[in-house]
Amino acid sequence: MKHRGKAVLLAAAAIVALLAAPASADDSVSLWSDADTPGTIDVNDASAVELGTLFRSGVGGTVTGVRFYKSAANTGPHTGSLWTEEGDRLAQVTFTGETASGWQTATFADPVTIDADRYYVVSYHTTTGHYSADNNGFAQARDSGPLHAPADTPDHFNGRFRYGSGGFPTSTWASTNYWVDVTFTPAPTTPEEPPGEPPAQTGFPDADNTGVPAGVTLTPFTEPCSFHTDNQVIDRKIVDCADGIQVYASNVTFRNSIVNRAVETLPGASITIVHSEVRAGATSWAAVSGTNVTVLRSEITGGQHSVRCDGNCLVQDSYLHDQFNDPDSSFGYHNNGFLSNGGSGMVLRHNTLWCTPPDNEIGGGCSTNLSLFGDFASITDVTVENNFFHATPAAYCGSFGYNPGKTFGDNPTGVVVRDNVFERGPSGQCGGVGPVTSFLTTGTGNLWTGNTWSDGGTVDPA
Repeated sequence: MKHRGKAVLLAAAAIVALLAAPASADDSVSLWSDADTPGTIDVNDASAVELGTLFRSGVGGTVTGVRFYKSAANTGPHTGSLWTEEGDRLAQVTFTGETASGWQTATFADPVTIDADRYYVVSYHTTTGHYSADNNGFAQARDSGPLHAPADTPDHFNGRFRYGSGGFPTSTWASTNYWVDVTFTPAPTTPEEPPGEPPAQTGFPDADNTGVPAGVTLTPFTEPCSFHTDNQVIDRKIVDCADGIQVYASNVTFRNSIVNRAVETLPGASITIVHSEVRAGATSWAAVSGTNVTVLRSEITGGQHSVRCDGNCLVQDSYLHDQFNDPDSSFGYHNNGFLSNGGSGMVLRHNTLWCTPPDNEIGGGCSTNLSLFGDFASITDVTVENNFFHATPAAYCGSFGYNPGKTFGDNPTGVVVRDNVFERGPSGQCGGVGPVTSFLTTGTGNLWTGNTWSDGGTVDPA
């Protein structure tokens, strides 16, 4: 039940930076950085009041202190507290050595250990009021590394206050952010459960030498599925996000994990998927898609395509196979192991590429194991080397960008295809018709060399 009480109605919240930097201590993190400032620094209210923020951490660790943003008229004195969600005080500290205004920090005499994914409240008390506040500051959640302050809802009300001499803050008004913060140090990774050592890849990638290494213990991923935090690492998790995974931040890493949904980068974002398994399942989305994508030593299954790249992608030492094709759809859509409809800066190195769905009665089935099509942009600067092209139900195992009938398909450049191995299928070819198609031998920077059949002999471009 959300509590309501006396409060001062403020102007609309200022827009603050979405990305927070760590606090000044080397290993400490906070919800806001020193560069973040309130839209309303001084509320003209001289009452004594306790102000607080509800938060949780996605990992265990210790709370070392309390921070708050101070206006010049908020002269105090000030005390800071850490509480359980139920209102039990875990620690208290008096602020000393304050500056005239800006962020103030007080450190507990003893750090307080907190559990992962349990809610706590951090608060401070001022005797003179004139606190900082922004209406609607908790209309949406605040995420910074492992720390999460939820949006103000009936289940987890946020932006708390209590007028008077102090105590656990239980009132809210207009989802207001009172700019109370925590200093938190994540617990170090324990050595008892290191990731297992992956087997050596003595041959081409397969199910035995890609994906999550043997011996890794996985736990459910319980953090928000928003992925707006730069440098976020998801390690040794089972990730189930009902609406799929859309990554908005840069340098987000999925490591030693099973991801049970399709993954997509939004403009400006970047991801790395390493020693993991993406199981996209029955969806017409690609299992992994977008720009700025790195896939290393991972197994990718499900989705219409295993990987769809719009530019700047590296896929290496990975196993792409078993895409999804819905035989009951209203039209027949095509599958690919790796697909680009235009882009540059793509590298595929030492993978097993295999498009598996057979042709169906409504015209669906595989295009190729690797398809480069100039639909929306030119194909430029692509390196395909030392891959195994598995025999496929498709007509060809690879299509390399020369499609004059497409808007940008008449001049693929910088397409280097070398030292790949092609498996012979039932037709004696890698695909039903031939090994490859659409390689422009006269294109600037294009190179075809060292490509062979798995049973010996040279594979030439069509």
